[in-house]
Amino acid sequence: MRTFEIGSIPVGPDHPPVFFAEIGSFFNGDVELAKRMLRAVLDARLKVPEQPMVLKSEILDDAEICLPGDLQETYAAKDGRIRRESYRALIERKVVPLERYGELFAICREAGVPFVISVYDFKAADYAAQKGASGLKIASANVVHVPLIRHAARLGLPLVIDTGRTSIADVHRAVETARSAGCFDIVIQHSPDGHPALPEAHNLRILQTLAQAFGVPTGLSDHYVGVEMLYVATALGASVLEKGVSFDPDELDQDISHTMSIDALPAVLQRTHDCWMALGSPERDPRYRVKGVIGSSQRQGLVAKRALCAGDRIDLANVRFAFPCLGIPVELWDLVEGWTLAEAVPADQPIAWKHVKPDGA
Repeated sequence: MRTFEIGSIPVGPDHPPVFFAEIGSFFNGDVELAKRMLRAVLDARLKVPEQPMVLKSEILDDAEICLPGDLQETYAAKDGRIRRESYRALIERKVVPLERYGELFAICREAGVPFVISVYDFKAADYAAQKGASGLKIASANVVHVPLIRHAARLGLPLVIDTGRTSIADVHRAVETARSAGCFDIVIQHSPDGHPALPEAHNLRILQTLAQAFGVPTGLSDHYVGVEMLYVATALGASVLEKGVSFDPDELDQDISHTMSIDALPAVLQRTHDCWMALGSPERDPRYRVKGVIGSSQRQGLVAKRALCAGDRIDLANVRFAFPCLGIPVELWDLVEGWTLAEAVPADQPIAWKHVKPDGA
């Protein structure tokens, strides 16, 4: 499994998952709102410094990326409300000039926080790279966009390839296109169906399939109304967790239904880190000194079931078991069964080594 860095943050199965706090185009062209969102995300990061986090956004600077026409976009709110809107009109209200994106990226650079940018054309990819992006994302709709993948791969940055509703063959072509263009630092991102995605649409075991098939870190682009899938993905080995954040996650707008409140971000970062820490080692080290409050975990030992005399046998008719172990440990039963008592033991008293002798001794 390949390991690399996004900014200075290691990405791979032996490292905590990197949280992509996604502001996308949720600010609908209002750059001042985007700046407030950015600063709130950066503040949340400072509250949980042990959980690696990067800022995730996109560049949408040219409405001509969408042709005029009758194509309708359908989106929902968390409570089930649905709206339909001209796709071209939706793009137009989200477009931001490149130089204004530069203002947002400058905030990240000044804070020393890596940022990853979704790009939809060559110009955006070049601009993001020039402005210090630590990685580029190929959105799920562009997993088959061979020219864009090839161009982005040649810019020398890690690529996040979102698979969306696609086949394993399409993913293979995208990955091989990137590798042929010189990019080997790749995250393959699983994007469940639906906005928002229902639990049964998640198929999160795909994360393991992708990791095994391509030997690169995998990630989740979380489309769930809640945050639970982030923790499941962590347990399944995801190296990247992307989640949209907004000030009003109950709003009815494109993709808002699967965002979380920015105010909740510190708690989610902490829980994500706790989940990663909980994975621990694949084996228990008995020498490990447990931290925190330790309850009783005593093992049992041998106890006289009744008053025993010298010469009585160690067997289930004469012996019972109780904790704490104050004499012969129960795990040595197969060794001492059939031995005889060397001296008397009162009823309900522990049987110690001094009380027994091997049969025939």
